[in-house]
Amino acid sequence: MAVGAEGAPPVQGTLARPVTVGWFLKRSLLAVVILIVAMGGLAWLTYASIDPNTDIDAPPTAAKAAPDSAPRVTPVEL
Repeated sequence: MAVGAEGAPPVQGTLARPVTVGWFLKRSLLAVVILIVAMGGLAWLTYASIDPNTDIDAPPTAAKAAPDSAPRVTPVEL
Protein backbone atom coordinates (compact mmCIF):
# COMPACT_ATOMS: atom_id res chain seq x y z
CA MET A 1 0.00 0.00 0.00
CA ALA A 2 1.54 3.24 -1.08
CA VAL A 3 0.78 6.50 0.66
CA GLY A 4 0.90 9.56 -1.50
CA ALA A 5 1.10 13.22 -0.56
CA GLU A 6 -2.66 13.54 -0.63
CA GLY A 7 -3.11 10.72 1.90
CA ALA A 8 -0.65 12.07 4.51
CA PRO A 9 -1.96 14.17 7.38
CA PRO A 10 -0.92 17.83 7.41
CA VAL A 11 2.08 18.64 9.58
CA GLN A 12 1.28 20.72 12.62
CA GLY A 13 4.27 22.87 13.56
CA THR A 14 4.87 23.62 17.21
CA LEU A 15 5.71 27.19 17.96
CA ALA A 16 9.06 27.67 19.67
CA ARG A 17 9.27 30.22 22.45
CA PRO A 18 10.89 33.37 21.14
CA VAL A 19 14.06 34.49 22.88
CA THR A 20 13.25 37.65 24.78
CA VAL A 21 15.45 40.07 26.66
CA GLY A 22 14.14 38.79 30.00
CA TRP A 23 14.98 35.19 29.09
CA PHE A 24 18.47 36.23 28.00
CA LEU A 25 19.08 38.21 31.21
CA LYS A 26 17.89 35.32 33.41
CA ARG A 27 20.19 32.86 31.67
CA SER A 28 23.11 35.30 31.79
CA LEU A 29 22.58 35.92 35.50
CA LEU A 30 22.43 32.19 36.17
CA ALA A 31 25.67 31.66 34.22
CA VAL A 32 27.43 34.43 36.17
CA VAL A 33 26.26 32.99 39.50
CA ILE A 34 27.51 29.52 38.54
CA LEU A 35 30.85 31.00 37.43
CA ILE A 36 31.26 32.97 40.69
CA VAL A 37 30.43 29.93 42.83
CA ALA A 38 32.83 27.73 40.87
CA MET A 39 35.72 30.22 41.00
CA GLY A 40 35.07 30.97 44.68
CA GLY A 41 35.10 27.27 45.50
CA LEU A 42 38.32 26.80 43.55
CA ALA A 43 39.96 29.73 45.35
CA TRP A 44 38.81 28.43 48.73
CA LEU A 45 40.11 24.93 48.02
CA THR A 46 43.44 26.33 46.83
CA TYR A 47 43.77 28.46 49.96
CA ALA A 48 42.74 25.57 52.21
CA SER A 49 45.42 23.33 50.70
CA ILE A 50 48.25 25.59 51.91
CA ASP A 51 49.84 24.23 55.07
CA PRO A 52 50.36 27.19 57.45
CA ASN A 53 53.12 25.43 59.40
CA THR A 54 55.38 24.81 56.41
CA ASP A 55 57.24 28.13 56.41
CA ILE A 56 57.48 28.55 60.19
CA ASP A 57 59.31 25.30 60.99
CA ALA A 58 61.58 25.25 57.95
CA PRO A 59 65.30 25.75 58.58
CA PRO A 60 66.86 28.75 56.83
CA THR A 61 68.16 28.03 53.38
CA ALA A 62 71.49 29.18 51.96
CA ALA A 63 69.84 32.18 50.33
CA LYS A 64 68.32 33.31 53.65
CA ALA A 65 71.42 32.62 55.75
CA ALA A 66 73.64 35.49 56.88
CA PRO A 67 76.47 36.24 54.43
CA ASP A 68 80.07 35.54 55.42
CA SER A 69 82.25 38.44 56.43
CA ALA A 70 84.87 37.68 53.76
CA PRO A 71 83.58 37.46 50.21
CA ARG A 72 84.80 34.50 48.17
CA VAL A 73 86.31 36.17 45.16
CA THR A 74 89.23 34.88 43.15
CA PRO A 75 91.32 37.48 41.32
CA VAL A 76 91.56 37.21 37.58
CA GLU A 77 94.67 38.46 35.74
CA LEU A 78 94.04 40.04 32.38
